[in-house]
Amino acid sequence: MKTRYTAYLLGLSVLLGGCAVYVPTVPSTPLLTKNQVEITAGLRGLTSLEVDAAWAPTAHLLVAAESAFQDGTTETTTNNVTNTYHDYHRQVGLGLGYYQAPSARSAWYLAAVGGVGFASVSLHSLDVAVFYILPLPVISGRYEARYLRYYGQVYAARPLGALVTGGASVRGTLVDYQHLSYEGQPFVPTNRFFIEPTLFARVGHGVVQGEGTLGLSLPTGGNKDKSFNPRTAPVSMLVSVGIIFRPDLLKHRGQ
Repeated sequence: MKTRYTAYLLGLSVLLGGCAVYVPTVPSTPLLTKNQVEITAGLRGLTSLEVDAAWAPTAHLLVAAESAFQDGTTETTTNNVTNTYHDYHRQVGLGLGYYQAPSARSAWYLAAVGGVGFASVSLHSLDVAVFYILPLPVISGRYEARYLRYYGQVYAARPLGALVTGGASVRGTLVDYQHLSYEGQPFVPTNRFFIEPTLFARVGHGVVQGEGTLGLSLPTGGNKDKSFNPRTAPVSMLVSVGIIFRPDLLKHRGQ
């Protein structure tokens, strides 16, 4: 029963994206016009802190930066000896994009962004067939990876009320592994490309705003016969809540 309970917990962990080599970030969706800036800090799932920044230096041009930080520990017990492992996932990224601000003709904010990111991963994973009814043995081992992440994204948003703005985003992400190993041995990932649709909503129009996001990261391939398939081809939920800080609005408040 304990092994079965552990299996279900591991399945939930994979779905939340907290136990995989590839960990998606929540797509950044800045809603800026010329000379505006925003900084966003949010918590994705239960494990990952994400900090983003965006700037519109001119009409129609966006500059966006993303980062994600995830830390944790994994404990294994063998012959009454418990070992504790430190796990981490670090990501940074930079993108450029084009936007079309709302006008008298249309209330929609439209944008397209492309960018590149870098990630470093160290993960001591507990692998088990999580959806079987019978208890199965749990196998543990360390995954290590470094990869580049190339992405393209389009999104749209419009007011839904006096204080709420809602929108949708679709991102495609290509993962280019520079290093990928299990227990020091290189292996080939079962998937490299992900489709990541999300819905998002903002509350407020002032210096401090709130934002919530709900979506999925979906692999376009995979091989379920491979034991490491859930690590390189995970289906992950993109659920986050965050705070948006608009420093450019401070000068307007003081005027």
